[in-house]
Amino acid sequence: MKINTTIRLGLGVLAALCLHISGNLYGASYLYQDDFSANAGALNGRATASGFGAWTADSAFQVGSDKITINSNTPDYNKATFALPTLGASDTLSLSITVRPSGSLFTGFGFTSGSDQYVSNNGFNWIYFASGNPTIQFLRGQGPTGLNYSAALTDPALDFNASLPTTFEYTYSASAKTLSLLASNGGKSSTLLNNLDVSTTPLSGYSNFALMFQGQELGTSSNPAYVDNLSISIIPEPSTFSMLLCGLGAMTAIYRRRR
Repeated sequence: MKINTTIRLGLGVLAALCLHISGNLYGASYLYQDDFSANAGALNGRATASGFGAWTADSAFQVGSDKITINSNTPDYNKATFALPTLGASDTLSLSITVRPSGSLFTGFGFTSGSDQYVSNNGFNWIYFASGNPTIQFLRGQGPTGLNYSAALTDPALDFNASLPTTFEYTYSASAKTLSLLASNGGKSSTLLNNLDVSTTPLSGYSNFALMFQGQELGTSSNPAYVDNLSISIIPEPSTFSMLLCGLGAMTAIYRRRR
């Protein structure tokens, strides 16, 4: 009787833990999605989601017509950031962003350890997306160092159309310390990086998401630079959930045999 009571208690505890972790894992407790279809106006102060900080942006950044654009190239560099939830050592960070640069220079985005920082000076694992000479570059960081990928949009491996927006999909595993990066443009897609070793990037390097425009066409232009979709999530390592399920299954089997 005591054994059965202990097993029942253990099963109850494991079931509760499984429900808790499955809620975090599949309920995306840390998730920010924005298609910028509401709350037009200045990007500065725009709300994100629970666990994330509000946007801190230069006054040039504006939201309207379902997009982030800029209304001035003064100052020369325009930056916008928001804080991310603290990334754990076994978490997975996912980022999806759709962007189209347009102008003489570039749009950059990635992660920074501090808020209100230029990604070109302080960014980790960031994209330099040039529009004057349409090119995608990935820099492991910090700042303008650690170039790991560079290709013109006309590269046969990409064959992207510079007039169309490009969607980038990041997957960073904090436990494996690897990053994968996919890009799609029109009906074409390419794996730019597959499980790249980014172990030199500290977890603190993912404290903020950072967006940067330099020399880009304004929102009032007929051909502006813009961001029109953004999604960031942080989820627990799935293996934790799997191990708990295995433990629950084992205890269930023992309980049935002893009955």
